[in-house]
Amino acid sequence: MDKANELIVLWDNTRKGAEDSFALLHHQLYPRLFNYALKMIKDPDLAEDLLQDLFVKFWQNKCHIGAIKNVKAYFYRSVRAMMLNHIRSTQLKATKLEDMPEPELEFSKEELMVSQEHESELKGLLHAALNKLPAKQREIIYMRFYQELDYLQIAEITGIRYQSVVNHVYRAVQILRESANLSNIYAA
Repeated sequence: MDKANELIVLWDNTRKGAEDSFALLHHQLYPRLFNYALKMIKDPDLAEDLLQDLFVKFWQNKCHIGAIKNVKAYFYRSVRAMMLNHIRSTQLKATKLEDMPEPELEFSKEELMVSQEHESELKGLLHAALNKLPAKQREIIYMRFYQELDYLQIAEITGIRYQSVVNHVYRAVQILRESANLSNIYAA
């Protein structure tokens, strides 16, 4: 079976609710779609976020989309449309921001000191929460957010599956969000 027909079969199975087929489809198309998106917006984190959002929309609307004759082309067109919409939206927001007058703000030394203390406390709590993560999640979080590696690079380095890397990052971020100490800081 050639690549195009394989993608059609994966999409048809996805429409029927087969998560494993969608995961394979994601795995096969994501790297090249990411590179394509990156060429358009030049921001790897943003490209990754927008692309993940697009895949979520594909999954949520799989029954409404229907059969696709050229899956690869359909996904590329969808990425292109999403990136162009984002660029237009960003340009519109930037234009609106440029038209706004700049407020004249001056902070007192006390306000700056309180802000620095608060930031220092927050960093300490974040480091403590990170140290409570399991070693594998801590390592993957370090590679993802401190070394700014993408999921595919982390998968290659650690030798674990791409989807496992995504799952580790998701779970670790959930744990950090649910950390009682951090939620108290953000609630203030």
